[in-house]
This record gives sequence, C-alpha cells and structure tokens, in this order.
Amino acid sequence: MFFIRSGNFSWQSFVSIGILSFWLCSAPTTQADWVAGVTTDTETDGIGGVVEYHWQEFAAAGGFSGNIAVAGRIDDDGDAWAGAGVAGKYRIGRRFFIEGSFMPGFYHAGDTELGGSLHFRSLIGAGFDINENAAISLTIDHMSNGSTQTLNPGSDAITLRFTFR
Repeated sequence: MFFIRSGNFSWQSFVSIGILSFWLCSAPTTQADWVAGVTTDTETDGIGGVVEYHWQEFAAAGGFSGNIAVAGRIDDDGDAWAGAGVAGKYRIGRRFFIEGSFMPGFYHAGDTELGGSLHFRSLIGAGFDINENAAISLTIDHMSNGSTQTLNPGSDAITLRFTFR
C-alpha cells in the first residue's frame, strides 16, 4: 500500500498517507498514543513511513513516564521492520519533551541487507505538544542486529513524527 519507487513520489503513497492520517486523527480519545511519521535513512536517503502505538503509561515519576509500545516501518526500497518494546518520555515544562524507546523486532530486507532478521531499534528525540491531543517531534534512531550476525552495518534514520492522543 505504501510504496515510493525510484525516488518518484506516487499518488498512491499520497492517498495512503492521507487515509492513515485521517484514521489516526479520528481515533477515539484514550490514554494511549498513536504515532505516525515520515522517515529517511541517513545512508541511502530513502523515504519511508513509521506507525506506532503506545499503550497507557505503566510508570510515572518526576516528569518521566514509561509505556509498552509497538512499531512498524517500511521504506521505498522495500525494507520493513516491526517490533515491540518500551518507550519513555521526559517532560520539560508544560509543552516540551524528550522521548526514547528500545524495541527488538523483525527486519525484512528489501534493497538494504543489514544481516539477519532480528534487529534492535533504539530511538531518541525531542518534541513539542501542539495541544492536549497532538504533538510533533524529531527523532533519530539506530537499528542493528546487535552483532548477532557476522554482517552488522546498522542503519540510522531521522523521522518527523506526529503523535495523536
């Protein structure tokens, strides 16, 4: 459904992103967060999409909150990753925050071979609450097989993320 080929933006991609955004914006209000983002791989400059779901926080203390999360990412050369793990957020004042996560998951190689199927994604970023129902953040993540395979080039990505509560 979400494919961009040869660096050309397709209308199918535009419509898919629009439908996904509409669906996320119309989700019922809960204590959980939906995250959607546009990502680029720093080595290949490939473009892709990210979707995450963060359950209600399980711990909170002194501006920090933690929760369980699932995530998926696909890019224009057919690489895909899906994982689950922990995510955290540290509030700086009323509207700013720092976020991070660690998720083991499964990687499917398209044009980019990273060595094996098991990959770990670590993420850190900073964001701003637009209002009580939405936030925007910029993150960088690193994906690696943690040297469980001989081949382990790793991959870094920068993502512009939109959070819907």
